[in-house]
Amino acid sequence: AVVSTQSTGEEDKNSVTSLEMKDEDNAYRNTKLLIQELVNTEQAYVDDLKAIVTGYKERIETSPDCPKILKCNTGTIFGNIEDIYNFHCKIFLADLQRSMESASVGAVFSTNIKNFDMYATYCKNKPHSENFLSGVEMPFLSQCQKELNHVLDLSSYLLKPVQRIMKYHLILEKLIKYSRSAKRKEELSQALKIMAQVPRYANDAIHLMGLEGFTGNWDDLGQLLQQENFLVFVNGGKKPTPRQIFIFERAVLFSKPAPPKKPLQSRKMSISPSPKYSYKCHYPLSQLGLTRFVQDDTNSVQFQLSVFKKDQRNACESFIIQSASTAVRDRWVERIESLLFSQFTILKSRAASNIL
Repeated sequence: AVVSTQSTGEEDKNSVTSLEMKDEDNAYRNTKLLIQELVNTEQAYVDDLKAIVTGYKERIETSPDCPKILKCNTGTIFGNIEDIYNFHCKIFLADLQRSMESASVGAVFSTNIKNFDMYATYCKNKPHSENFLSGVEMPFLSQCQKELNHVLDLSSYLLKPVQRIMKYHLILEKLIKYSRSAKRKEELSQALKIMAQVPRYANDAIHLMGLEGFTGNWDDLGQLLQQENFLVFVNGGKKPTPRQIFIFERAVLFSKPAPPKKPLQSRKMSISPSPKYSYKCHYPLSQLGLTRFVQDDTNSVQFQLSVFKKDQRNACESFIIQSASTAVRDRWVERIESLLFSQFTILKSRAASNIL
């Protein structure tokens, strides 16, 4: 009986070892597949960028048949797309391909992190590009699209950098899940921490590109800082209305979400349409007052913005803004408080200067 027990114990131990080895094999296989997918999709992305640069931008710059309005606005249309293309084509893709053997993908992202700053520049310009292209009907661009054999138009292709930057952190999350090396896991975690910040610019840009009906000067608003969907009660009303609210450096803008459209189906893919919003109103921060807690309820998901006209002590309009969670409410309140305090400090400094 004793011999039988020892034999069973050894068998159990061997069984556990076998399962661990199988788990290691599966993790290694999944890691290799993910890295291969990353490299393959990166190559496809580089091909798309090349099509934009050589199939559109260079043709606009060199073709004698191109309308002058396009030639004079290549900076607005394309932003720094050529810089992004050169980085991915000459540096990042090659680094990823070399990482396939060592599986050191995290190090590739961390080493190149500064280069991803160019996406912030691209995303800031993207609304200007979208506005310009939506306002022109150009047979020249349609001809370029036809010669490239593209299903999608230039505007859709210019969205690809925004879409791509939002996918990297998803792949990094999967690689962390399957990594069994402490060193590799640390590299990937560090890369994820850094890269997770980049898609915010891209996501904000996608929503701002969907804003229609704003006829003011974007420069007056300053840089977009964040955006979110809320339910808004106007002037004490009982029925809330959905609003997409954008915070800029110098203003808060309200817009109405359009009903979602069905995805566009092509032969190769299903393309989700960008969100669309109708402009409603905007207010300079200098005219706004903030109430952190509505009816002194610290657990509420609501906060209040009041609009004051010059030389008026009472608010002319008020908005009770209901967020999806207290975390969202707190994030927005803290951002607005910070902006209002900065504005107050600037105005106070100017007033002191005028006295002197």
